[in-house]
Amino acid sequence: MASNGTLRETVDNGGTLTYKWHEQYPIATYLVSVAIHPYTVFSDYYHYSPTDSMEIQYYVFPAHYDDVQTTYAMVPDMITVFAGFFGEYPFLEEKYGHAEFTWGGGMEHQTITSLGGWGEYLIAHELAHMWWGDMITCGDFHHIWLNEGFAVYSEALWAEATYGWAAYKQQMEYSKYLGSGTIYVPDLSDWNRIFDPDLTYDKASWIPHMLRGIVGDSVFFDIIDAYYGSAYQYGSCTTEQFRDICESVAGRDFDQFFQQWVYEEGFPYYHYSWSYEPVPSSYEISLTVNQLQENVVFHMPIQVTVTTTAGETTFVVEDTLATQQFTLVVEDEPLMVELDKDEWILRMISEEITDTCLDRGILVVNGVHWSTYGDEIVTAYEDSCFWGSHDISFWDIFAEPAGGYPAGLPAPLGHGGLPLDTLKDFSSVVWVGNNYGGDLSAWYGVPALSYLKAGGNLLLLTRMGQDFVYDALRSYLGIQWAEEKENTTRQATSVYPGLVGMARYGTQSYNAVFDTSTVEDKSTTLFVQLNIFPTVRGLGVWSNPPEGGTIRQSGGQFVFISGRPYRYDHASIMSNCDYILTNLFNEPYDPAGIDDVVESGSIYLAQNSPNPFAPTTRITFSLPKTLEVNMSIYNVEGRRVANLLDERLDAGRHDVAWDGKDASGRPVAPGVYWYSLRTGGKALTRKMVLVK
Repeated sequence: MASNGTLRETVDNGGTLTYKWHEQYPIATYLVSVAIHPYTVFSDYYHYSPTDSMEIQYYVFPAHYDDVQTTYAMVPDMITVFAGFFGEYPFLEEKYGHAEFTWGGGMEHQTITSLGGWGEYLIAHELAHMWWGDMITCGDFHHIWLNEGFAVYSEALWAEATYGWAAYKQQMEYSKYLGSGTIYVPDLSDWNRIFDPDLTYDKASWIPHMLRGIVGDSVFFDIIDAYYGSAYQYGSCTTEQFRDICESVAGRDFDQFFQQWVYEEGFPYYHYSWSYEPVPSSYEISLTVNQLQENVVFHMPIQVTVTTTAGETTFVVEDTLATQQFTLVVEDEPLMVELDKDEWILRMISEEITDTCLDRGILVVNGVHWSTYGDEIVTAYEDSCFWGSHDISFWDIFAEPAGGYPAGLPAPLGHGGLPLDTLKDFSSVVWVGNNYGGDLSAWYGVPALSYLKAGGNLLLLTRMGQDFVYDALRSYLGIQWAEEKENTTRQATSVYPGLVGMARYGTQSYNAVFDTSTVEDKSTTLFVQLNIFPTVRGLGVWSNPPEGGTIRQSGGQFVFISGRPYRYDHASIMSNCDYILTNLFNEPYDPAGIDDVVESGSIYLAQNSPNPFAPTTRITFSLPKTLEVNMSIYNVEGRRVANLLDERLDAGRHDVAWDGKDASGRPVAPGVYWYSLRTGGKALTRKMVLVK
């Protein structure tokens, strides 16, 4: 039998035993534990001085005795590390220990953690709770992040102390969460919301990390020391009380910091640009920082690293506006400017894409862990599910599977995070996501919004869509999420001509759905879920912004399909991906084709893209010289319904969009239409199809 505190007495009742445990420290009611089993019991010791030690008691299932030895042997060192970071182990006069139980994970019962496994970081997490959650617990579950966020952050501190700075950063990467919701728990009646792994655990772990980045190591650990020794020791604390400790030690105001990170949703999405000019004896850099997120402007100090011909210099700028300009001065010529290079902020950064033609065709990116999903993902690739009849290049987030790559899949261009230099060359990207094993972190490292705005096309196939489609991308898609983010869905029913419904193999769980009634005009619902929710919910959507991209005006298409892509019927998803790439993304894309016609001295009118379309399409044409141009839309009866252009244009390539509306601004009926280009004494005409 195992319980909290110290075993004071064991009474033999002649056939039964009575164990009397005593907890001398204050204890929160939910941390009381009694574990009864015919355990194998053994001990280790934490030596907190050259002459004194504390017993560590282990109660394990006999069959697991050998399995736990390696990681349990780390516990004395873990206590030493955490005592060095936080202050001495808080229950030194009693014990620490583990009692194995049959649940998954662990529970930080005071002085006797209940464990359902023996993983290194699980042990570190539950041990850290002895300080943060047990010695000081949250005032109520609205502020549970003070327990769980600090415990997750402690995993990174253990990694730093044991394996180095790169391991610390990797742990913080694992806990990065850029989805919706507040760290503060608004509804205590929802147990799952209280212990939300994304918000209460992962996002919350970034609060101490960001504090450390703001104040530096010395002041940060002074804050932790003050928190440890505060009036809240062996008691409870709220966010505001912890904030006051931070302000007292650091000598700066943290009201805005805790308000935006604990009580608001989201994160800063930075877009920046810079230029420089020489001034007497130095160089003056003009830096512009924009925040692209919609809900709140974040007030954060940002580290700006300037690389010059002489090396690196780091500045700190206080960013408090949606658009803000800064002037930095360096002695040597600047070569590169980087925002938050070391990721001290939970953020996204948009790098403007300018130096590319987006002309290498289709890139398929695999984000599904091979060994975990086995035949499910292997056979999906063998069946060309995600590209159909098209030629592709391939990138793998993960290492090559043990049995080699599926037949027909080209050798990968690389592994791990997708570099910008690779992304920006391809006209279309198919991202096969899953959010397991690290692919979400790789997705966060890709400037998807910049790629779309430049004119790249993106097909995202994944479960857990709300984690992948953060606010800036959701706005680009033109949708609003509905229901909870972890839905189990069934067949994806097509509502778009040319696409087919997709039955499922196995469970389609953890899927995001959207409100089909609020889809914006620039976007079109492709797939829906029937008969599960109170109303029809969207599973697939296509965003077709009329402005296109800065580099490729016919691009910028974004299609999102919710669900585990490897669990949709293979023939159906292959047909749909093939159709999307061909008809919505206009693949294969030939960026030189129309320009070749211009050079030949001809007038050229391209097929509109996409076609069929709803509600917007683009028409591209070329002129060999400056000409008067008229572009009009006609219905099947030959009546003109809209006039798109009537002006003088220079030689070269031109694009014009039609939004499916007539001359008075009213939407026209679905059907066949003709667009006609009249210029230079010629009339060129092509057919197009408008769908609902």
